[in-house]
Amino acid sequence: MDSPSICPRIQDYIQTVRGILGEKPTDAEIVARVQLAAKDLVSKPLDLDPAFLRIPEDGYGRNLIYRDDEFGFVVIAMAWPPGVQGAPHDHGTWGVVAVAEGEVVLENYERIDDGTDPEEITLRARDCVEGSVGDVGYVLPPEVDFHTVGNRCQTSNSLTIHTYGLDIKECNLVCPDTGKLKRVYPSYM
Repeated sequence: MDSPSICPRIQDYIQTVRGILGEKPTDAEIVARVQLAAKDLVSKPLDLDPAFLRIPEDGYGRNLIYRDDEFGFVVIAMAWPPGVQGAPHDHGTWGVVAVAEGEVVLENYERIDDGTDPEEITLRARDCVEGSVGDVGYVLPPEVDFHTVGNRCQTSNSLTIHTYGLDIKECNLVCPDTGKLKRVYPSYM
C-alpha cells in the first residue's frame, strides 16, 4: 500500500517547524513560533489526502501525517465528528493545535492536587479557546498540559492539525466514568 501524499503546504509547514527546532529555542519560544506557522497553515483550506481524514465508529480520528526522525516532533490530523470531545489528558510535551475546518473548543486545565496519589487528580479550568478556522491554541507543560479538545458543532465534522514536540506513546487521561487518572496508549488510525 502506498503512503498517503502530503500536500505542499503541509510540507512547507514541516520545513518551517524543522527550521525553528534547528535553532534550539526554549519550549515557550517554540510554541510561540509554531503557533504563527500553524495559523498561516490553516489560513486557507488544506488539500489533505483522505487517509488523513479517517474517523473511527466511536470517538475521533487521530491520523499521523508526519513524524520527524531528527527532531522527534509529529504532525497529526485530528478528525472530529459532530459533538465529540476528548477527555482531559496530558502529553508531557509542547503542542500546538490549529483549526483547519469547523469549530472546536480547546480547554486547558491546571492541576491543583499535589500529585502524590497516582490515580487521584483535581483539575481547575485555566482558559478556553473556542476556535474556528484559522484559530490556534497550545499546551506547554508543566503549567499548561492537561486539556480537552472537541468539536463544538453538532451538525458537521471539524478538523484540527496538531503539532507535538514528541510522538506521544503514552499519556495520562482523566477517566470520564471514574474521574480517576489512568495511563493510556494512544494510537493512530
